[in-house]
Amino acid sequence: MALLRTPPGTKDVLPTEAAELRLIEDAARTVFHEFGYGEVITPALEYEEVLALSEEKAFQTGFRLLDESGKVMILRPDLTTPIARMFGSRLRMGEPPHRVFSVSDIFRRNSPQRGQESEFRQAGVEMLGSSLPEADAEVLAVACRTLERSGLRDYSLGVGHVGFFKGLLDTASDDALLKDRLTTDLVQKDLVGYRVALDKAAADGLIDAEACRALLEVPDMRGGREVLERVAAHVRDPAMEASLGHLSAVHEVVTRYGHGERLLFDLGIFRNFDYYTGIIFEIYAPGLGFTLGGGGRYDSLLAAYGAPMPAVGFGLGLDRLHVALVEQGGVTMSTEPSVLLLGGLDEHVAVADALRAECVGVFALPLDTSEQALMRLAEQKDIRILVVPVEGTAGERWTVTDLRGGGVSEGSSLAKLPDVVCHAAWEHEAPHEAPHEAPARGERS
Repeated sequence: MALLRTPPGTKDVLPTEAAELRLIEDAARTVFHEFGYGEVITPALEYEEVLALSEEKAFQTGFRLLDESGKVMILRPDLTTPIARMFGSRLRMGEPPHRVFSVSDIFRRNSPQRGQESEFRQAGVEMLGSSLPEADAEVLAVACRTLERSGLRDYSLGVGHVGFFKGLLDTASDDALLKDRLTTDLVQKDLVGYRVALDKAAADGLIDAEACRALLEVPDMRGGREVLERVAAHVRDPAMEASLGHLSAVHEVVTRYGHGERLLFDLGIFRNFDYYTGIIFEIYAPGLGFTLGGGGRYDSLLAAYGAPMPAVGFGLGLDRLHVALVEQGGVTMSTEPSVLLLGGLDEHVAVADALRAECVGVFALPLDTSEQALMRLAEQKDIRILVVPVEGTAGERWTVTDLRGGGVSEGSSLAKLPDVVCHAAWEHEAPHEAPHEAPARGERS
């Protein structure tokens, strides 16, 4: 039989990975709620003509299809633009700032390689209606808290500012074609092309030697707070000075949140210059050849949808974060343990429900399941506790076996079965912090 493939850039997610991804998603939602962000859900399909108003480069990589009337629709290629569309049409009223978040599937045409899926899940927040550096700092702090709540230990946020480099270009040359060529090279990370274009511009007398040196040096500047002091030597107008002051203020507030050491100032970060208007950032984990996410300030976007106001936000690839967590030791699974219950699918459904209500998940099996099948399932599903009715007792007595504890079994009456099962399951789950009595569902965090 021919191999049954999924489309390039897509994949099936099996139970263990799906459970880990769900834990990451739950961690993100928890942090977003803690900071007062409310969830919104936008359609997977949007009209192409509506998304085109954003000038976001991700729009160009979207999957397109036609509706019954011949209108071009596009599968959601990012989170922010649909939220801007929704805000302009439905949520523009009210006192700012507005805080919203979304967790949704994203679709983009990408090269099928690690970290470049065509379908992936993304979580992100948007703060709308504030241009303060404190708003930028909160968004950065939310990103840091999300990564840490998910269990990521080693990461950094590269932070730059669109205004600084735009100011440098504007004071260096009046040639619009040259400036467009240089910014395009940097956004596409074509540093060779960027240097070639600069050298030619200098040779043709379009840029003086001092400006050329600054345009070569600034993209290579990255590091801690000291970078802001070093790059100050290249300030050529008030707008550039204001950009550095904004970054300095953001760093001060992020430090109050306890994440200042995570910021890596990088004047070589370049994203879509037609979309971003201020601070921009990317999220890194060591050893990976791709970013985990990124974002920045996009003060012009909402005007395109009839609700002009400043805005800042970020998107985090949950699939990419999962890869980073696996690289750093895996996802900490904190789900409740499960047991295999013989007869829980037919004769002893009530017993299975009693255990579920008390403290554990139950993988129920028919009463006539063979011992060999039980052992195979226990290994396959990584279930440690086996619960079997004692033959001839009509379910009044049970054997509880710890398969990871040398096959140690304990007998129990039906009345005491929940206590015995919960104690066995939870004590094995956390042997160094085992309670004397297994906690009930409402008592566990």
